[in-house]
Amino acid sequence: MKKLITKEVQFCDGCGAEAYCEKCLGCEKEHCWQCRKPLGVEYSHSVGFSGSGDGYYCASCDINPKIEATPLHRAYIAISLLRRESKRFYEDWLRRCDEAEATLKAIPARD
Repeated sequence: MKKLITKEVQFCDGCGAEAYCEKCLGCEKEHCWQCRKPLGVEYSHSVGFSGSGDGYYCASCDINPKIEATPLHRAYIAISLLRRESKRFYEDWLRRCDEAEATLKAIPARD
């Protein structure tokens, strides 16, 4: 028995592979999971949490948004900056903890 089946597939705009693709929220180019990191930026939807399928922008839309960044894009950028600030603060805090503990260990024990 023969059947005629119509199948819709996605192809990556970066490498041309047939795969599930994430669409850029700016220009709607689609990139597969292998091309997402080198060809774009995926923003988290929250400062304290992350997940897949959040705000994805290709590199050209992230660097030079058409006309002006949308409020959604600006919000994603603000969250990204806050996440980086939090990471730097935590790294500095761990460094200061290690210094304080090393100072305490360097003090001779009392009898």
